[in-house]
Amino acid sequence: MTQTANTQRGSELYSSIQVVHRSLRVLETLAAAETPLSLTTVAERVSLHRSTTLRILRTLAEDGYAAFQAKTKSWTVGPAVLRLQAGARASTDLRQVARPVMHALSQAVGETVQLATMVDAEVCYLDKVEPPEQEIRVLSEVGSRRPLYCTALGKALLTGLDEQALAQTVAGLRFERHTDETITDPETLIREVAEARQHGYSLDRREYNRAIQCSAAPIRDASGTIVAAISVSTIGLDIAGETFANIIARNLAAADEISRAMGWRAPLPPSA
Repeated sequence: MTQTANTQRGSELYSSIQVVHRSLRVLETLAAAETPLSLTTVAERVSLHRSTTLRILRTLAEDGYAAFQAKTKSWTVGPAVLRLQAGARASTDLRQVARPVMHALSQAVGETVQLATMVDAEVCYLDKVEPPEQEIRVLSEVGSRRPLYCTALGKALLTGLDEQALAQTVAGLRFERHTDETITDPETLIREVAEARQHGYSLDRREYNRAIQCSAAPIRDASGTIVAAISVSTIGLDIAGETFANIIARNLAAADEISRAMGWRAPLPPSA
């Protein structure tokens, strides 16, 4: 590649980054305002030309991050920002509620405990608790992603979807083999999700990592919607043994405790 081409690519990258920074400044200005702002006011506060500011506002409005009020010819934040705020509050509340339960579970079983939700048809880790004495660590970080189809967390999260949504989500997955045990076809995954829904928990039988087996259970909010899942990851443990059965039971109890703290109440059985 010639020096001229490299220079051009660098210039384009800088321009793109500059647009992102300017857009964020405009969005932050709208969010900080107590009342809707005119185009002139927004442009002055972000130190940009009116034409540049207008292009940014229109782009933000297309995706719902800004809204134009025709009557007053002013701008304010759009509904997409409110959804982001609600999502951020919900995940923060969930982590605060789940954290002590995760610590207690990790201490009781001596294994790594993780909290996750579904983002863009992937598992997204929200929190992680590791026992201090554990010599071998589970390689995952808060904010990182994992596939839905070969993790216990993913299967637990999929149990929250109805049949149509489940079929659509699974159809959009790209199945890649990570170990000899990885699920690589939609039919098997849908069957395992159905079993997980029936039993209340899901399993990862060395499907993502050959050394790790996991159990996971779904977490519900006040409406009964599955919003997250909590898992226990074990290394070198017999999944059919009594110790793992105890882990599953404690995992289920932890998920139930967090769900209840989030406002969920199990429906009462029908009267005889």
